[in-house]
Amino acid sequence: MHSKRKILIAMMDGFSPNYLQASEMPNLKEMIKNGFYKTVNAVLPTVTNVNNTSICTGVDPTVHGITANSYFNVTTKTEEYMDKAELVLAPTIFERAQKQGMKSALLTAKGKTQTLLKSGADIGMAAEFPSRATGSDIRWTDRLGAAPEIYSAEINHWLLKAVQLLLDKHNDVDLIYYHTTDFPMHMEDHMGELSQFHLREIDKLFGEILNGHPDLEVYLTADHGMNFKSLCHDLNKYLPEKGLDIFFAMSAERDPYIKHHRNFGGTAYLWLNSATDFEQAADIIRRIEGVENLYSRYEASSRFHLHPDRIGDMIVIGDKNTVFGPLDQATEDLPNDFRTHGSLHEASVPMVIYNRDVDYSRWDDCTANYHLTQSIGF
Repeated sequence: MHSKRKILIAMMDGFSPNYLQASEMPNLKEMIKNGFYKTVNAVLPTVTNVNNTSICTGVDPTVHGITANSYFNVTTKTEEYMDKAELVLAPTIFERAQKQGMKSALLTAKGKTQTLLKSGADIGMAAEFPSRATGSDIRWTDRLGAAPEIYSAEINHWLLKAVQLLLDKHNDVDLIYYHTTDFPMHMEDHMGELSQFHLREIDKLFGEILNGHPDLEVYLTADHGMNFKSLCHDLNKYLPEKGLDIFFAMSAERDPYIKHHRNFGGTAYLWLNSATDFEQAADIIRRIEGVENLYSRYEASSRFHLHPDRIGDMIVIGDKNTVFGPLDQATEDLPNDFRTHGSLHEASVPMVIYNRDVDYSRWDDCTANYHLTQSIGF
């Protein structure tokens, strides 16, 4: 019966295959050996809210409607965070679990995820704000100590201990969604000391959890990878300097966690003052150093499965070294340790399924990270 299943969905923020390969993670690698592994693609823009929502709903952004970390409200002319549950147009895995009579929990590092993906979750807790937890009488900080700050690796370890606590002490919870912060990946590449420590400790906790719950089904993937970036353009300044005023340009990366990335990302949306400006804008943008490609609204919607009503008139994509975002000038050379994501070059992510039989006849069709939760079976 469904009620007897125990399911852990682990959405490892920023966890590209090179982190897995380079890190001491014997427990996860044992899961791979005895389970299923495939390298799949994240959704563009390769930013957290788009991919987290895709994974949590099991569908692409055409269906669920989340197209960036923020959106531009053309009526009020303001940038607003895409962090509200009412913006999600498709059922979450928690709502699907409810229909199976299953109790579920959303445990996340980031407050924005708790407000975005909460629909249907019986328990919700963001390690960033544990006092705002819902649906449980657990006093999280009494049991686990104070949560580390959001800009740390340790917050992910604290959160996984919360998963362990829930599994050990609350047998009525059938499904847990665990979402980390990618701060360690922004700070270091896969060979860095912080990265190695971060993933080594997560793996130890995975091992403890599986020792205590050997039948636990584990579904693990990531929202995006991470790369060093060397160049940033502010399209709101660049295009007017080249003779074309635009309505607005916005980095798809924009969210509250600016220490991670300064709101610089590899994909930008651009709103024009007039549809007749498209060719002039395209001509200017194609000449910008580091621009890999651009698409019109409906080209982008078709190619990248984006909700057409929630993106700009144009989508601009950077190469591996280039990002877009707000600057004091049109272009800035970035420091050599700056790391972020958002382009197609951060699309490769791992998928791991453990303790769940997978239909091999459908395995070739599994190409995207959001196919992970389709394999759960409800």
